Amino acid sequence: MKVTLPVAISLGLVAFTVALAVWGYVVLPADATIAIHYTGLDGRSHPNMPKGPGLALLPAVSAIVLISVATSTRVLGRRRWEGTAEVRGLLVTTLAALFLVAEGALIAQGLNPRFDAFRWIFMAAALLLLLVGNALGKVRHNFALGVRTYWTLSDARVWDKTHRFTGRVMVLGALALAAFCAFAPNHGLLIATLVLAAAGPVVAGAVYSARIAARED
Repeated sequence: MKVTLPVAISLGLVAFTVALAVWGYVVLPADATIAIHYTGLDGRSHPNMPKGPGLALLPAVSAIVLISVATSTRVLGRRRWEGTAEVRGLLVTTLAALFLVAEGALIAQGLNPRFDAFRWIFMAAALLLLLVGNALGKVRHNFALGVRTYWTLSDARVWDKTHRFTGRVMVLGALALAAFCAFAPNHGLLIATLVLAAAGPVVAGAVYSARIAARED
């Protein structure tokens, strides 16, 4: 794994997340639980996880994501990732930061049940989408990252126009999600908004690429 600046920053964020988990384990009561929904071996859904595995989950996932993204060029080949270094660096650091915020929010909710960890986590997700959307237009034509349709992969001009469009839509979706984090009356609406803000721009970009390709012809 090549230790570039984004990887080094992400490693620091993962280490901070681990340290935060250890601190949370010490300060939370012995019988405390973490608000992570999971399905147990009994096949039943549980709204909370014991504090040990609950606090360890996000640091572990953060480390796995970091290793996966950092080693992706070797797994899939460097040529497939050409032109994506800046966005991949942004993605790996923002994801590590998101897991750090989520860990802190869950600990805060464990200390104070009235603290709404869900809204803070979704606000961090909105910031991630805002940054990624702003950077999408800079992703050069490649075969590994981006809105990969027949039309974008076949024509670099269609690729560039599609990603500028998709990035603008994602920024708007991120702003909408941030607003809903402040004013949405329930978590169900927040979840729906996150799905739309994350997946909607990609779907819109795929449709847009077909229209642009037809226009270019």
